[in-house]
Amino acid sequence: MIEVPDVRGRVESVRLAERYFALFRQGDVAGMLALLHPDVEWVLKSTRPGDVLRGKGDAKAFFDRIAGKFYELIAEVYRPLDDERVVVEGRLRWMDDDRVLRDDPVVWAFQFRDGLVSRVTPVQSVAEAEAILAGSR
Repeated sequence: MIEVPDVRGRVESVRLAERYFALFRQGDVAGMLALLHPDVEWVLKSTRPGDVLRGKGDAKAFFDRIAGKFYELIAEVYRPLDDERVVVEGRLRWMDDDRVLRDDPVVWAFQFRDGLVSRVTPVQSVAEAEAILAGSR
């Protein structure tokens, strides 16, 4: 059974981001893909710096590539700008190609469109995320 956080009274962007992180924790690739906009853009930071996933096909191929490897996304703080934009502070724990366990702090700028993830950009700071999201309006 899928664990879904209690989202009553939440800003829509926070509710959607919480749902996405819950699906990732459970390894529900189909559920994660269902929450992605067909034109999603997802910037990769730690695992493949500089790469950008464009569209659900790229996202599925990436999820297939990392299947069976250790990845854990931990969202700790949600800072909504509005119903379509939220800054998420957290951590990415993962095993690199040399089998070294990494634990990287991450700030993500999430943008939603039509109730789906349309863009995710990992950045260095909350201020940088807010600037990216402010420019996306």
